[in-house]
Amino acid sequence: MTQRHLNVLKSLLSVPTAPFHEEAVVEQVRRWAEKRGADFRRDKAGNVFVHYRRGRPRGDSRWVFAAHMDHPGFVVRRGRRRSVWADFFGNVGREYFPGGRVRLFAPGGEVLATVRSVRRSKDSPALSCRLELDSPADVPPETVGMWDLPAMRIRGKRLISRACDDVVGAAAIVCAMDEIISRKIDADVTALLTRAEEAGLVGAVAACETGSIPNDAMIVSVETSKAMPKARLGDGVVVRVGDAVRTFDPVLTRFVSRVARAVERRDRNFRFVRQLMPGGTCESTVYALWDHVTTGLCLPLANYHNQGPNGRIAAEQVNTDDFDALVKLMVALPDEKRGPRDTDQALKKIFRQVLKTRRKYL
Repeated sequence: MTQRHLNVLKSLLSVPTAPFHEEAVVEQVRRWAEKRGADFRRDKAGNVFVHYRRGRPRGDSRWVFAAHMDHPGFVVRRGRRRSVWADFFGNVGREYFPGGRVRLFAPGGEVLATVRSVRRSKDSPALSCRLELDSPADVPPETVGMWDLPAMRIRGKRLISRACDDVVGAAAIVCAMDEIISRKIDADVTALLTRAEEAGLVGAVAACETGSIPNDAMIVSVETSKAMPKARLGDGVVVRVGDAVRTFDPVLTRFVSRVARAVERRDRNFRFVRQLMPGGTCESTVYALWDHVTTGLCLPLANYHNQGPNGRIAAEQVNTDDFDALVKLMVALPDEKRGPRDTDQALKKIFRQVLKTRRKYL
């Protein structure tokens, strides 16, 4: 992993985030885009678009790499003395909450607390939690809280963080964009970083409903997804055939797989697998429902949503070599000479030739 990529990861993972409260991540991305001279904008829902175009893109392809900026977390609603009531957005089992340690990012400084109770909210999709502060502190409404876990650590080949899903995915897209810009690749590439995915893919749906995404774009949703027996940490970047509810565009998925195979042939450090990842529903499903051409890439993830062994909260983990492979593949996609339809036509030609030479056996 290069130092430049490490710097991007640190800048995004070091700041707090939660559904509907992603502004700290947005600010880090805005600073990067300004430094690199990339076009930065936000749509009406607050989703981030960073656009790069140079020359005539190969195959006249318009790529969108999409990831979400939020992670399951707490949002303070009110407080009294050392008690704070907060909403928790995101899919985490209730058994993980009692006694869980929380870090609140208050304006006056970080404050530690313990979860004392959790219940379903009658008027909100969030869980309602009562937190007990370690010491008296001013924690105003809308303060973001996350589990009290490391922001980022590297141990061997493991990247350990409180928020891999999906801040690491967003960081990978920024790193890929950085490489594409540095190499001056002729391409049309947009980074789409969405909001509130953990609260029901809200930002992605809003982007589709408001027409923020070009109709001719090829969208690659970038995620971290619960590791599977054939997609383990260290197995490489996953070309994601589908998620828990549907499969993705077969033409685009095959094209991404073909490019991955080409990268594998020329780079002995690159690894990938092609796999259905049913650990959750990702934003590719939303884009497909709104008739966009879409597929997915992901990194195998340990301790999904901080749900560790034995009902204990734990830091999420991904493999650093898998992260490097993800970035390499995203850089290679817009630099490919042939597009997805060309790849399908070439395969069709092969099968026609097979029929021609073997028809007599029918």
